[in-house]
Amino acid sequence: MTLREKEKILLQKIKSGDKSAYIELVNPYRERLFRKAKSMLRDDDDAEDIVQDAMISGFKSISKFRAESGVYTWLYRIVVNKSKDLLQKKKREIEKPIDHTEQQFIDDRVGYEKKLELSDESSYLIRKIGQLDDIYKQVIELRYFEEMSYADIAAVLKCNVGTVKSRLFKARELLKHLILKDEKGEISIGP
Repeated sequence: MTLREKEKILLQKIKSGDKSAYIELVNPYRERLFRKAKSMLRDDDDAEDIVQDAMISGFKSISKFRAESGVYTWLYRIVVNKSKDLLQKKKREIEKPIDHTEQQFIDDRVGYEKKLELSDESSYLIRKIGQLDDIYKQVIELRYFEEMSYADIAAVLKCNVGTVKSRLFKARELLKHLILKDEKGEISIGP
């Protein structure tokens, strides 16, 4: 049985009132959704909250799900949108005048264990990807980190497949330029 067939069966169960089928439907995607939220928010607690909120929102709006894309793609969009909303909210809070009686300290450093896990080259590459404009960074992340098909990326970004391919080509070219500019030409990304 293919993933799409399994999703259809679970969706039918959910629509006929089987609430436990929703858990079975979304649980396989939880870890990947968490990784995406964390990559955007850079905080485990915020990422967990966003994924939980996305799961609840998905459950509440499952009747509106048209199955034009996969369940993961649909949930991914919810997580990305909720993460963007939280980032905007935090940005607005930072822009408010700070009460001088309360000081805020923000530590953006990556944890020691995480630094050990990342090799120099992969952390270098991640930094270079982070320098790309959002439209290019997002298409690289979806294709290579989330391993999405062009069709799923198009559904997430709400554009056509040709646009996805064009952005991916441009993103790879920009990334190659950034790497060569630093004289680190030994690192390459394939199609």
